[in-house]
Amino acid sequence: MNDLRAYAVAAERLALLAGQELVERRRSAVTFESKGRRRELVTAADRAAEHIVVGGLQELYPLHGVLAEEGVLTTQGKPSNESDWLWIVDPLDGTTNFVHGIPFYCVAIALAHKGVPVVGVVHAPALGETFVATKGGGAIRRYADGREQVLQVSATAEFADALLATGFSYNRNEPGRDDNSGNIARILPHCRDLRRLGSAELDLCLVASGQYDGYWERYLAPYDVAAGAVIVREAGGMVTDFDNGEDWLFGDSVLASNGGVHAELRQFLTRPS
Repeated sequence: MNDLRAYAVAAERLALLAGQELVERRRSAVTFESKGRRRELVTAADRAAEHIVVGGLQELYPLHGVLAEEGVLTTQGKPSNESDWLWIVDPLDGTTNFVHGIPFYCVAIALAHKGVPVVGVVHAPALGETFVATKGGGAIRRYADGREQVLQVSATAEFADALLATGFSYNRNEPGRDDNSGNIARILPHCRDLRRLGSAELDLCLVASGQYDGYWERYLAPYDVAAGAVIVREAGGMVTDFDNGEDWLFGDSVLASNGGVHAELRQFLTRPS
């Protein structure tokens, strides 16, 4: 555990390299395909960025496991090998934004030890911002010009003052799935306002930075939340599942907040069935 800072430095370097690849590919026409559902997109940029990150991690830490979204150098959706240390990689969170030329996308890299994320790096190349956190070491936002900001969640305590964020699952119109519309209908009349920007990892970072007061979503994968969750917690925030438990990494619900609005936000949310 003493090496967490070194792991974060390595992850940040790889995230920056992958981000450069994404920016370069966005300067030309972006081709894409669907991953089963028409609305769930993948691009050559996703795969190229993942090759950079996973290849780099495997070279640096050959005994660690890697869980990566696209399965470029590993089996898709499965750890590459058994280890107490597991890298969790989303090479391009916000692919739909990327395809449509919206700059709210990122490279996200987390490291978990015995199932608990302890390092989080989220790099948003089009925004020129990188978020970094290690367990017990705090969280920072680094800007492209070299400036750094120590992250701290907001002090908002009144739900009526809360700016919140959410997202919608790709499988929202399938039988038995919660499409989130009920949650929005219950929450929106009582908070200041609601945002939906299309990248779960960056949404979590905005909670950590105090720009959002809370965020929730369902049906996310570990690589959608692992890095951002470390950053929220190290900025003084809370991350739970909808039942206020710890089943948010591999479960089907995540709720992040500044802590002050957590309990009230939970009361509005439909619990996983």
